[in-house]
Amino acid sequence: MSAAPDQVTVFRHNAMATGFEIHVSGQSRAYAEQAVGAAFGELDRLEGLLSRYQETSEISCINLLAPGASLRLSPDTFECLETALRMHALTGGAFDPTLGRATSGLEAKETGPKGRLELEPANLTVTVQGASVSLDLGAIGKGFALDQMAEVLGEWQVAQALLVGGGSSILAMDRPAGARGWEIALGSGTLQRRIWLERQSIGSSGTSVKGQHILDPITLEPPNHVHRAWAICDMAAESDALSTAWMCLSREEVEEVCGSRPRTGAILQAGSESHELVVIGYAKEILEGT
Repeated sequence: MSAAPDQVTVFRHNAMATGFEIHVSGQSRAYAEQAVGAAFGELDRLEGLLSRYQETSEISCINLLAPGASLRLSPDTFECLETALRMHALTGGAFDPTLGRATSGLEAKETGPKGRLELEPANLTVTVQGASVSLDLGAIGKGFALDQMAEVLGEWQVAQALLVGGGSSILAMDRPAGARGWEIALGSGTLQRRIWLERQSIGSSGTSVKGQHILDPITLEPPNHVHRAWAICDMAAESDALSTAWMCLSREEVEEVCGSRPRTGAILQAGSESHELVVIGYAKEILEGT
């Protein structure tokens, strides 16, 4: 039996070494299943382009380029790299996809000098300059996929949906009928708070689940002043990248980035024992109790 049009139906799919969910409202289950199937198909296609663990992916091919060599990319890979480099510049290098999977300063230094990427929009090419690179889009790839999946749902005229990648990347489309927004719980215990999202995304980074797995690209040391961080943006790719950068930036630097961009916010938890959240920028408008 099909679900009533106003009921929320949840669909799940595994990709990018994690679980994805799409919550759909305002559609029959039969129609939603078709639209979601197309969106998950797009997710699988993007994984084939962006995963460093697939030898034939375009990211793996970039990692094999010698300094000075170039590669023509698909429009999607090029767009993802453009967003990554824009976030790198916006955060003063605090978000850096060229660190690869290094989780210690020694490991990062042993790889030698980092190369840099030059993008040529006219012909969709990337050129490696200075030294080889070790690209890893794990801190932006899930969010980028959610952005593209939302476009597919829009083509199917599915507007009321919530997309989730691995629990740390969330993109809200239109809210369900009669709802304040898509309700998202942040934190746990006495720190748990709620926000309601519509046509926005939230990305989270922290040490509570995976331990200390983030490296500050500037100091090549693990950041120690933030235990968990959430970033709010219109695009999921950007909120993914900025939540990682928030872990490395000072509060003043985070405030500067948020102040330069409308509808961009940050929520920071200083330590695992901290009972206070620092709320910055647009987050103040949508976080419960602020």
